[in-house]
Amino acid sequence: MKIKTQLRIFLLGVILVPLLAVTALPAYHYLTRPDRMLFDGYKQIRSMDELPLSQRDLRVFRQLIHTLPPNVEYIILANHGTILHTTIPDFSNLSKISMQQLFQYMNETSDKYFYQLSSPPLENKADDILFISRINRDTKHKKDGFTRMLTSLLVFIMLFELFCIILIVMISQTISRSITLLSKNTERIAGGELDVPLDFVKNSKSDNEITRLTENLDKMRLTLKDDAERRTKFIMGISHDLRTPVAVIKGYTEAMSDGFYDNPLEMKKSLGIISSKTEQLETMVNTLINFVKLNQTDWVQQLKKQKIAPVLEEFSKTAVTTGGIFKRKVTAEVSVSEELEIPFDKELIQRTLENLFSNALRYTNENDSIAIRAYEEEEKIYFKIKDSGIGIAQENLEKIFDMFYRASSSRREEGMGIGLATVMTIIKAHGWKISVDSELGKGSEFIIEIPLKN
Repeated sequence: MKIKTQLRIFLLGVILVPLLAVTALPAYHYLTRPDRMLFDGYKQIRSMDELPLSQRDLRVFRQLIHTLPPNVEYIILANHGTILHTTIPDFSNLSKISMQQLFQYMNETSDKYFYQLSSPPLENKADDILFISRINRDTKHKKDGFTRMLTSLLVFIMLFELFCIILIVMISQTISRSITLLSKNTERIAGGELDVPLDFVKNSKSDNEITRLTENLDKMRLTLKDDAERRTKFIMGISHDLRTPVAVIKGYTEAMSDGFYDNPLEMKKSLGIISSKTEQLETMVNTLINFVKLNQTDWVQQLKKQKIAPVLEEFSKTAVTTGGIFKRKVTAEVSVSEELEIPFDKELIQRTLENLFSNALRYTNENDSIAIRAYEEEEKIYFKIKDSGIGIAQENLEKIFDMFYRASSSRREEGMGIGLATVMTIIKAHGWKISVDSELGKGSEFIIEIPLKN
């Protein structure tokens, strides 16, 4: 149960239970007042033609009965033998009984009850009424209304205190167990235990906001583990990709230092190779720096709303021209409203589209086709680049956006393997989606989904 829910129950109990007690105790006292029993038969008494009672007479009876405790039973008897009202189970209201029968009944039950007879003063002296009350002989003492209420209140306070103590203990134990579990898991993560799943709550009753932090911690553990693996892969990839041009530069410079080249033409050629590898090395370093910058999301906060159609149209025209140079059949169709504005970084999106098109050129042959299409549908813009090239194997589809990943069947030119990783980073940072549909030997299709809402 959630801690918030437990606290709500506790507060509800603290507020509601005393309120109910304050309401219930006076109500109970009122409902058990002896004089209320007279007024249950008030209409019957008032309707009797042979026994007219005034309001004063009724007040006399009310005051008389009000002084009786609840354990006292009574009979209100008219002088002609009519029982006006009774709480004794052996008699019924408005029934007839003679004084001889009444005294005989009292004599037979005198071993069990104490009887008391009185005649309250009425306005009509001719209609004297006899008031007979009785109490069980086993009753050792009687309590007045105040004592009974005080006793009930004390019992209630004890029960309420017990309720509060039990609830506080339960909440405290829940919080304590949850914090202990959370502390244990955070210590494991701080200690670098990223390969072992964290301990979770085994039952739903102990599930609460604190224990759910463990789930988030486990997600964080997986993220940290993934980041560590990516960092290792990143370093290995850099080392591998930078080693080749560095080795070439080192080899030629050592050869030149050792006087290996006597011919000026060969010396010039070697210097040209060193210069080429130096430029390649510089390009690779710049690419890495740009990729690191993309993963810093500060620039996302500065995205400006602008028209997307001109960017897509300009890219499509350039792609058609470039396709002709590389002898590819490139077609383009852009069906996006000219006035539509969305937040995006123009330079980064252009780089993304060019990267996808560059891949399509790289993995197709002469006279292969590349289709570019952009259109609006169901509050989204879809941008698709489809080629009829070599395609990508199914087992490689989930990995092509990973940094430094190169599928042997789909990589035919030199590169660092971070092109599609950069594409994914840019797309995610914009809040867009990218997917790929491909079949080995039949081509690939990259699909970008741009939501127009939120």
